[in-house]
Amino acid sequence: MPVTRLIIVFLMLGSFALVFAELVRRSEDMSFRPAPSASRCGDAAGTPCPQRSL
Repeated sequence: MPVTRLIIVFLMLGSFALVFAELVRRSEDMSFRPAPSASRCGDAAGTPCPQRSL
């Protein structure tokens, strides 16, 4: 019985780790797309960003 609980806990933690890794990967992909324009302007560069017309 303790072995079964250990296996269940291990599987739950493993699946949580996989889901968390996928979420981190997707958030990194989303944050890297606007990075080139964001690095050229704004508070970090000291220059104002151009406003997009709607």
